Amino acid sequence: MLVSTPNRFRHALEKLAAEPPSTKTALVRLLLPAIEAAFASGKTWKDVWQCLADDGLKMSYETFRKVLSRARKKARASAPPSGKSPELPNVGSPGEAEAAPRDPLANLKRLEQNRPGFHWRASPSSKDSDSSWTEWREKNKRQ
Repeated sequence: MLVSTPNRFRHALEKLAAEPPSTKTALVRLLLPAIEAAFASGKTWKDVWQCLADDGLKMSYETFRKVLSRARKKARASAPPSGKSPELPNVGSPGEAEAAPRDPLANLKRLEQNRPGFHWRASPSSKDSDSSWTEWREKNKRQ
């Protein structure tokens, strides 16, 4: 029986994925969830390494620590931020219609108003007036 090309390739990839990892780094990455569970149960790095070494992992303790640190860092980098799922939020949620529109530059505007030092503005803004200038001058008089 002749198998179609996509199915043949899919079958070959499934067979390849079922094989054990060819490198020790890939093996540690594959075992990372179980290793994290061991850490969560209170085991130390040395306990985990010793357990794996007893079962045949031929890797020094220092190498194990480096490989595991890199695997953890890579897992963190590929995870969605803040543990949130990458799903899109609901657009028509009921509480959203009543809320004020979000200003993405609000933080920058606040920082601009409160930045230290002297900053010359060639023309006064529309909200500045003589009374606000005198208030500022009184507030910032030298003692």
